[in-house]
Amino acid sequence: MFKHLFSFLLVLGLMSFWACETTSDPKDDGIPDDPQNVTVPPTEHNYIVPNADFIPASGNKIVVNLMALLNPTTGLPIDLFADYSGGNYNFYLEEDGVVKGVKLSKVSTSNTLKADIVFTVDNSGSMGQESDSIALGIIAFADYLTNQGLDLRFGCVGYDGPVTGAINLTSAAELENFLVNRTDYYGDPLTDEDRTEGFAGPDSALLDSVANPYTYPYWASGIWGENGVVGVLYADTIFNWRSGTQRIFINFTDEPTQSRTSPEPLWNTEYMCSKIQGIASVHTVYSRDTTYYTYSDTRERPWDMSACTGGTVFFTNEYADSLDLTTLPLTLALTNSYKAEFNSANPTTRHDVVITVKVTDADGRIEYQNWSYTGDN
Repeated sequence: MFKHLFSFLLVLGLMSFWACETTSDPKDDGIPDDPQNVTVPPTEHNYIVPNADFIPASGNKIVVNLMALLNPTTGLPIDLFADYSGGNYNFYLEEDGVVKGVKLSKVSTSNTLKADIVFTVDNSGSMGQESDSIALGIIAFADYLTNQGLDLRFGCVGYDGPVTGAINLTSAAELENFLVNRTDYYGDPLTDEDRTEGFAGPDSALLDSVANPYTYPYWASGIWGENGVVGVLYADTIFNWRSGTQRIFINFTDEPTQSRTSPEPLWNTEYMCSKIQGIASVHTVYSRDTTYYTYSDTRERPWDMSACTGGTVFFTNEYADSLDLTTLPLTLALTNSYKAEFNSANPTTRHDVVITVKVTDADGRIEYQNWSYTGDN
């Protein structure tokens, strides 16, 4: 009898062992089960626009790279919580209508997140007086962020109507060479608005291609006035963005966004937002009195590019003297970014994904319809 009982227990133990070996437990990596009876609240204010990038990981796990959201009332980052079992949550991620269990981790030196940052710089004549300050400010900003728990690359686009100069995503050192260390035909250092003129890097010929609808000549591009939308969409289309990366633009200008009424595309803010909302943010540095210009449908406020993409805005004087980009609201957002992890029902198929953030005095949501986690969108 005892012999048979021992054999039964041995078999039962082996079955349990095999079950543990072949069945993955979502809690093994800290991702909680999908919560039950949690209803996503409707948004009221929609002051904020979440931006996310989805990265497939092992098994069914999806990692989401989230830029921090700033509360427009306080100017401070919103601390995100998704402790559904403990009743402490303000962050909701739905996959095909199902609220997912989410593990949230804030960026740190031990929890690095990727960010690709592109500086789009108006290099028209009116920017000459602030261009040197902007270039030096960009380099100091890049050096500062490199030490803040972020895996970074940097690019730059110069525009005066169409795109007139660029360097693809690269290191902070190569960005410095482009903005500060280049010389002109006579060997003199580039200064003022010339700093962002010309194309550099191993793919400079591609960046300057005459077949490119964003660049010279004017008659081919149909773009005549200063227009940050053109710089942003040029980089979004051509640059070598990494997978699983926050896409960030910082646009420097002292002019309205000068779009057009026809033909398509109109190169206006609405068109840009339809292309990048939810996957990239545009942050504005504006160096002129905001009342200097009269705005219209074809002379738009450049900071409207930030409003629709969840970006931040910084106003400075016409010289941008003592410009310290590390004090930008963007810096606060970057250094308070989050990694969110959840288990997909099926990571290889397309889903409708909705992210909602709701606190007392601010909220927002973004929908990713028919979305592929592999980046084929």
